[in-house]
Amino acid sequence: MKTGQGGHGSNGYRFPPNRQPGSHHATRPEASDEGKTLLTMQPRFDDLASTVDSEIREVLSARSTRLYDIMAYHLGWEDAAEQTAPSAPGDRRHGVLCLVACQAAGGDVDSAMPAAAAVELVDKFCQIHDDVQGGKPKRDNRDAVWWVWGPAQAINAGDGMHALARLSLFRLLDRGVEAELAFRAVQVLDEASLRACEGRFLDLQAQERVDVAVESYFKMATDKEGALYGCALELGAVLAGAGDETVRHVRQSGLDLGVALQIKNDLAELSKTASASDYVSEDLMNKKKLLPIVMAFETGAARDRRRLGDVYFKRVLEPGDLDGLATILDELGTIERSRELLVQRIASARSSLEASGLESAGIEFVGSYIDSLMEA
Repeated sequence: MKTGQGGHGSNGYRFPPNRQPGSHHATRPEASDEGKTLLTMQPRFDDLASTVDSEIREVLSARSTRLYDIMAYHLGWEDAAEQTAPSAPGDRRHGVLCLVACQAAGGDVDSAMPAAAAVELVDKFCQIHDDVQGGKPKRDNRDAVWWVWGPAQAINAGDGMHALARLSLFRLLDRGVEAELAFRAVQVLDEASLRACEGRFLDLQAQERVDVAVESYFKMATDKEGALYGCALELGAVLAGAGDETVRHVRQSGLDLGVALQIKNDLAELSKTASASDYVSEDLMNKKKLLPIVMAFETGAARDRRRLGDVYFKRVLEPGDLDGLATILDELGTIERSRELLVQRIASARSSLEASGLESAGIEFVGSYIDSLMEA
């Protein structure tokens, strides 16, 4: 099973607990103990993904209008002709993170299942809206929802998934979860959902600017990507009855994971643009401020900023405008520095886990799943 929707390239990022930030050649050692652990745990992660998928199916099972056919398509269950999809759905990574955290904290995974479905549905809501906002015609090698049904119905389907996510949390009561914890879960999800929207606001706002600071980039990435990863881990810990300090640390681990994945995707976009002549990056065409670009504008000499400005001050970009962009960034060293920051973020995610007070086996369980996401 593939461990990551939208995973880019073959960077192989994986950082054992004792890895110190440094060289970007931080790949998994051959035949390492950590690698063996990941191979051992992967079937468990796959099983959890299947149970999350089943829970989401149950949430949607009582709904019968064609709106839910659109949702089923985005979830990978059907094709555009409303036939069973030929390929398996995605990894359900946010839902699995929730269950992994719950188990690591000594909780009952079955009781937390509605929360896992909820955070996964919010992620899918965000995906549909991201595709509309970015004008991306493809998602996971299939036509995006808006490309098939139009932007209006796509927005409608995305909003519906957000509503279903909140309704899913009330199913916690049917699993024996106390009302106080269930309502706390609603608050955690709502705050993360709002934060994810704030991150997207910052991301869109930055598209037409060249004065975006690295600090602002990290704020954007933490909100846009980190919020839901932090939410997933937090929900699992909360429903397991973990203490406030444990909850705070696992949430922080998720926030750092989201930033690391954002940097990883940024680097992959630049790598594919440089290596594949027929690849056109929608992110770059939309003037997304990828981390190496932000660093170049902030730290580059005036001459270098002018070279980048020749591209980014254009009102509308053409694919040819991207030629040589990765070369400029490589010359400035911002790709290398971005790799180093990626290593640091994974180290930070690990440090937060180790400070969480979870048992060592629980830390290794969560850490192994984080490693699998970074390797996707």
